[in-house]
Amino acid sequence: MKKNDVFTKFQILFILFLLFSLSTTAQVGIGTTTPNADALLDIDASVNVGGLLLPRMTLTATNNAAPLGAHVQGMSVYNTASVNDVTPGQYYNDGSKWVRVQESTNIDSVTLATDEIINTTSYTNINSMTLTFIAKKTSILVNLTASGLGYTNSLGTVNLRVINTTSGTTVGGTNTKIQSLFDDVGVWSTTSYSVTTWSCSFSKLMIGLTIGNTYSLRVQGSAITNYGTNGAAVFSSTQPDSSHLTLSVIQ
Repeated sequence: MKKNDVFTKFQILFILFLLFSLSTTAQVGIGTTTPNADALLDIDASVNVGGLLLPRMTLTATNNAAPLGAHVQGMSVYNTASVNDVTPGQYYNDGSKWVRVQESTNIDSVTLATDEIINTTSYTNINSMTLTFIAKKTSILVNLTASGLGYTNSLGTVNLRVINTTSGTTVGGTNTKIQSLFDDVGVWSTTSYSVTTWSCSFSKLMIGLTIGNTYSLRVQGSAITNYGTNGAAVFSSTQPDSSHLTLSVIQ
């Protein structure tokens, strides 16, 4: 028998031995000789530091399996494209569509940090109350909450609204009485009134967004006086226990 034939047979036997070993051992370890008994693949990075790099590809839409040939339940990839309803990030397939792995918290917000008095009869921008965010979904929930005081014995209403400055349209708004003191016959009292608190809020779904696009929301306010000095105070800095103004977006 030729030496080459002996060497070839030895190689075949060695490969068969490896295949047999792998088939009889359910666990495969990378970086460890003692993989977890419940894991088919156990990657230990305690010595050789590194991560698991998912296949990177350009998806076209969540309802389109491309560039794969078909939807496969459990498939995981990293998408690098921003097109239709997909943005860069990790996706898994549920058997009928791609589903983006979302962050544990996905809230953008802005809170008034200064003392402000809303005292114009027409809507005016409130300082520092602009929120800019990147759309990760085609619809979001917009929340606005506020509380404050009637300024210098004001009797009237305070109005707040959120403007989508990207499109120039109103997202939504709310209002409330600054003070609601009435006399015995049910009309505004002009002889007995005091500074009172007020609060208002609203939540509204904002739809029609394009994933990956940047949007900007701005809070505006106005006040209408029936009696006293016009103004609704939001003393977020000096009276944070009772005054606030917060705009948030939940995706």
